[in-house]
Amino acid sequence: MSPRRMKTVLSGCLCVLLCWLMPVAPVLALSSHGVRVTTVDGLPSNVVHQMVEDRQGYLWFATEDGLARYDGGGFRVWRMEHGLADNAVRSLALDARDQLWIGTANGYLQRLTPDRQQFDRWAGPRAAAAAASPVLAIQPMDDGSIWFGTRDAGLFRLGRDRRLRQYLPTAEGDGLPSARVDRLAADPQGGVWIGSGAGLARWHDDRFQGPALLGASVLPVTALGGDAQGRLRSSTAEGTDVRLLPVLQPAASPGEPARWLGSSRDGGDWFADGVQLWWQDRDGQDRHAITLPHLHGLSVPRIVRVTEDRQRRVWLLGSHQGVWRLGAQWRHIERFAAPEDTDAVAPGGLAPATNRQAWWARGGRLMQVSPVHGFSGARWSYAHEPRRADRHEVVEDPQGVVWVFAAPWLTRIDPSHGRAQHWQVGGIELAPGGTPEAALLACGGQVWLAGNGRLEQRAGDGTVLGGSTYEMAGLRPGGAAFTLQCDARAEVWLGDREGLKQWHGAANRFVPVPGSPRREVGALHVAADGQLWVADADGWAAYRHTAGRLHRATRLDAVQGVPAALPRGVADADDGAVWATLARGVVRLAPDRSSARLYTVDDGLPVMVFGSGLVAAEGHLLAIDVEGNVLALDPAGMVAATTPALLVIDRVQVRRQRHWTELPAADPLHLNADDRDIQLSARLLNGSQGATEYRFRLRGQDPEWVRAGQRGTRGFPRLPAGEHVLEFQARGADGQWTPVQQQQLQVAYSGWAHPGAWALLCLIAGGAVVLLVWTLRRRQGRALAWRAAARRQTRAEQAAQAKERYLATLGHEVRTPLTGVLGMSELLLEAPLPVEARQQVLHIQQGGRALLQVVDEALEIARLQAGKVPLQQRRFAIGPWWLDVQAAVACGLAVSGCRLTLGAPLPADACVEGDPDRLRQAVQWLSCGLAAQIGATLLTLRMAWRPGGTGLLLDVLAEPGACPSPRLSRVREALADVDVLVGAMQGRFCVVQLPDHRWQATLSVPLDRCPSLLPGPDAHGIDGETAGLRVLLVEDDPLVAEVVTGLLQGRSHSVLHAQHALAALTALARPGVQLMLLDLDLPGMDGLSLLRLLRQQGQRLPVLVLTARRDPDLDAQVAAAGGDGLLHKPLQGDVLQAAMQRLGSPRPDRAGAGNGLLCGALPDDRGGQG
Repeated sequence: MSPRRMKTVLSGCLCVLLCWLMPVAPVLALSSHGVRVTTVDGLPSNVVHQMVEDRQGYLWFATEDGLARYDGGGFRVWRMEHGLADNAVRSLALDARDQLWIGTANGYLQRLTPDRQQFDRWAGPRAAAAAASPVLAIQPMDDGSIWFGTRDAGLFRLGRDRRLRQYLPTAEGDGLPSARVDRLAADPQGGVWIGSGAGLARWHDDRFQGPALLGASVLPVTALGGDAQGRLRSSTAEGTDVRLLPVLQPAASPGEPARWLGSSRDGGDWFADGVQLWWQDRDGQDRHAITLPHLHGLSVPRIVRVTEDRQRRVWLLGSHQGVWRLGAQWRHIERFAAPEDTDAVAPGGLAPATNRQAWWARGGRLMQVSPVHGFSGARWSYAHEPRRADRHEVVEDPQGVVWVFAAPWLTRIDPSHGRAQHWQVGGIELAPGGTPEAALLACGGQVWLAGNGRLEQRAGDGTVLGGSTYEMAGLRPGGAAFTLQCDARAEVWLGDREGLKQWHGAANRFVPVPGSPRREVGALHVAADGQLWVADADGWAAYRHTAGRLHRATRLDAVQGVPAALPRGVADADDGAVWATLARGVVRLAPDRSSARLYTVDDGLPVMVFGSGLVAAEGHLLAIDVEGNVLALDPAGMVAATTPALLVIDRVQVRRQRHWTELPAADPLHLNADDRDIQLSARLLNGSQGATEYRFRLRGQDPEWVRAGQRGTRGFPRLPAGEHVLEFQARGADGQWTPVQQQQLQVAYSGWAHPGAWALLCLIAGGAVVLLVWTLRRRQGRALAWRAAARRQTRAEQAAQAKERYLATLGHEVRTPLTGVLGMSELLLEAPLPVEARQQVLHIQQGGRALLQVVDEALEIARLQAGKVPLQQRRFAIGPWWLDVQAAVACGLAVSGCRLTLGAPLPADACVEGDPDRLRQAVQWLSCGLAAQIGATLLTLRMAWRPGGTGLLLDVLAEPGACPSPRLSRVREALADVDVLVGAMQGRFCVVQLPDHRWQATLSVPLDRCPSLLPGPDAHGIDGETAGLRVLLVEDDPLVAEVVTGLLQGRSHSVLHAQHALAALTALARPGVQLMLLDLDLPGMDGLSLLRLLRQQGQRLPVLVLTARRDPDLDAQVAAAGGDGLLHKPLQGDVLQAAMQRLGSPRPDRAGAGNGLLCGALPDDRGGQG
C-alpha cells in the first residue's frame, strides 16, 4: 500500500474513532467567555449565597455584606442603616405577591414590601425557637405560609396568622431527619421537600416522610429544586436523583453522577463534577462545557449555584469568588484558540472553503476550521516573511486551489495533491509610505492581488495576466484596509480612501462610478440578492448597479442604531441579514426592518480584537482576531436567544418639605402638591454597559421627545396639579426604541386648586346666580303681581265706589217716592177703612218696606266692598243691646234648625260708646254665617265685658253636623265681611277648627265706657211738652211735604211748610216756630248751608234733618253744621214723634245722642231703629 493510501486510511480510522468516543466523553472543556462580577463592579461582597429575580426583572443577591439589587447597569445595596436586620444575608425567596423574604446569618427573617420601601421583621434572635441560627433556605407557599430552614435550629413555619412553629428531629424518627436544613422546595401537591444534613424529607398532610419512604440517601443534600419539565432534582455526594412528581421514588433510569446546580428556561440543566462545569439539554445529548480561568493563578473557581434570568443570561455563583455572568448568546458562540505551535506576529487571514468550512492562514500555516469542531488536523505550509507584520490574505478559487499572500510572497497550494508554488510580489522590505494591508480575490477565473504596493491579475496556474502599481491602478490606500469584491457579473469593485470604484478594463485601472460615495470606504460586500453594501464611518448603504450607475436602495446609520465604526469583516446569514465585525463587537443589519443590533461582551462575546474577514460556513459565521483565534457564531440561535429587555421606572426622588425623599415606583405615582425637583429614572434591564439611551415625553406638554442620554433621568421642577402621563422609551444595543411605556402621575391638589373644589365653588356660584335670578324674577313677578293686584284693587275699589255712589243715588231716588208711598199708606191706615181696603194698604206698605230693605242691603254690601264702613258712634246700654242681639241671632238660627245656647248675661247698667248697629250686624253675620258654613247643630254664644281691657269679647263655639266639615280657608272666605266690619271698629276676629272637630270664632271690639246717657251741653232742647208744637217743614218735594204734614197734624202738631231756604228764613222771621224739619236737597241754598246760616245768626231752634241720602259722613256733616238730629226717608209717624220727643225732653234711652246729634230711621234701617 502506498504511503499516500495508508495516510488516507489512517485518517478515516481516526475520524471513526473520534465519532465513537464523542458521546461517551463527558464534555469538551472550552475556555469561558463569561464576565466575572465582583466588588469592583459594585457587588457588596464576593461571597454570594443566593440570587433571585423579581417580577419586574431585577436581580437580587444575598451577600455577606448586605442585600444587592442589579438593574442591568449597576448594583444598589441595602444594609442595616437602610432597615436590614443583619448585613450577612444567607437566603432569599419571592412569594406570589412579589414580596422579598430575607434570611440572615443571625437568624432574622425579614420581608421587603413589593414597593421596596419597608422591611418587616417576623423572626430573629429574640424568638427562643430561632436561637440566632442562620436561615439557610426559605420557601413561600401558595397558601401564604412561609417555611424556612436553619443551620442547627431545625425547620420553621410562619403561618398566615403569623404564628411561628418549629419542627425538629424526634426520638421516634418521625420528625425532621436533621436539625440542619440547607434546601427547601415545594411541589404542586402542596408538599414541602426538605434537604437536610441527614437526607431528603417531605412534609405533607401534617407529617414528615423520611428518606427511607422517599428512596433517598441519608447523605447531606447539596442541591434541591424543580427543573423546567416539572421534575424534582436532588443532589448528594453520590449524585443527582430525578423524581417524576407526584411519584415520590426516584426514576428508574440511572441518575446523573454529577451535582445538579440549576435549570435553564429552555429545558436544559447545569451540572458540576469537581472543577468541571457544563450545561446539557433535556435529553443529555447536547453539552456545553464551561472552564473558568484560575483566579490569580491560585485555584479554579468552584460554582455552587447557577441561575438563568429572563434575558437568558446565566449567573454562576462561586464559593467566595463573586459571580460569573454568561451573556444571553453564550451557547451560540464558540471560540477556537489558534494552534500553539504557530509563531507569528502578522495578523492571519480567513476565507470560505468549498466544503462549507473556512481556510485559516497565519504564521506560515494553512489549516481548515469548522464552526462545530474547530481546527482540523491537516496543515499546509506557505511562504512568508516572519519579520514583516503585513496581514496575511487567503482565498480559494473555483478549482479548489488555495492562494495565500504573505508579503512579499504569493503561494498557490493544491490541498488535494499537496503541491505548492510561490512567487515574490514586490520587494522584501516594506516600501516607504506603503501599507501593510492587502487584498486577495478570486473573480471570473482569475486571482486578483493587491498588496505590497502592486495590483496583479493571475490565471489559475499563477501566470501573471496584468500588473501595475497602486498609483497606476487608481488604488488609494487609506487609514482603513482597502477591500476587493466580485459581483455576480464578475466585475471587480474596490473600496479605498477615495470611495467606491469599479475596474475599467479599457483604462486598466479602477475608476469611480456615477452615484457612488466619495468618502473613505471601510468595507465592501456583495449580498446574495446582488446588492452592493458599502460601509463608511457614517453607516451602511446598499446600491444597485444599473445602466452604468449606482442607485442607493437602503441606508442604515446611527438613527437605526448602527455604530459609528468601520467594519473589519462582512458576511451574509441564511436569513438575509448582513453581519459585520467591529472593534467593539459584532453587528447584525436587518435591511427588511431597517434595524441594527450590536452584540458585545455583555451578550456573551469573548474579549477579542477582530481582524479582517468574516466567513459564512455551515450556517455559522467565523471571525478571526489579531492573534489568530477563531470565533464561531450561530446567527439563528443568537437572534432566537435575544429577549426584549424590560423597561421600568427604577427610582423616583422628590424634594418634599426641603428634604430629598425617595418614593416607591408605583403606577400611578402619587405626588403631593408641594413636591419639587421631581426626578424619575428609567432603566432598561438588559445588562448593557453604556449602550442604552433614554427619552421621555410628558403627554400634552412636551411637543417632542426629550432625550435623557445614558443616565435615563427626567427631572421636573414641579408639576401642575392633576393627572399626567409620562411616556418613556429606551434604545439598547439593537438600535431600536422599545415600545412606549407609560407612567401615570397623579399630583394632588392644594386647597381650592382641586377641580372638585372648583366644581363645587362653580356649582355654589351657579346656584347662587340661579337663586339670585330666581329671587329677582320672583320679586319682579311679585312686584308685577302686586302692581297688577294693586291696579285690580284700585279698579275694584273704584268700581265699588262707583257702585256705592250709584246705589246711594239710586237709594236717594227710591227713598223719595217711597216716602210718599209709605207715608200715604200710613195716613190711610190711620183713617177708618174697610177691611179689604185696609189689607190692600197693608200690602202696599209691606211691599214698600221690602223694597227699601233691598235697597239698603245692596248699598251696605257695596260699602263693604268699597272698604267704607260708616260708623255712627253713640252711647248705648250694653245689657239691653245684648238682649236684642240674642233675639236676632236666635231668629236667624231657627231657620236652619240650629240650637242656640247662651252664656252669662251682661250687666244691664253698663254704658258704652260705639256703633251698636254695626256691632249687632257683625255678631249676627258671624253666628249665622258660621252655622250655615259648617252645618252646625249647636251654637254657643258667650259674651264678656271687660272695661279698660279688651272691651267687648265674643266667643262662638259651633258643633258641626254629620256633613263633612269644609276647609278653614273656605270658612274664612265666607266670613270675610265680618272681618271687614270688625276691622272698621278696630277689633280683632279669628276663626279656627279645634282638635275635637268643633269650630271656634273669637271677636273682640274695644269699647269705651261712658258715665251716663245724658245729652251734652251743646244739645238744643225744646221747652215743655212736644205735643202741639209749631213745626217749620222745609221740603221742596210736595208729596213728601204732604206726607210729613199729614203725619205731624195727625199727632196734633201745626205745620208751616217752606219749599226753599228763602221761604224758611221768611217763616223764621216771624215768631212762634218751635222746631224745624229740614230737607238737605233744596233748590238754591241746600239744607246744610241754611243750617249753618241759622247758627251763625244765633238761632237756637232745634233742627231735625230729613234726607233720603245715605252718605257715610253725613252724620258728621250734619253735626258740624249745627243739626240736632238726622232722620232718613221714608219716615214713620211714630219715629218722627219719638225723635221730636227726645229733642223736647231728653231722657235715658237705649240709643241716646251722646254727641248732641239725634239719629233715627225706620226700624228696618241697618237692622233696627236709630
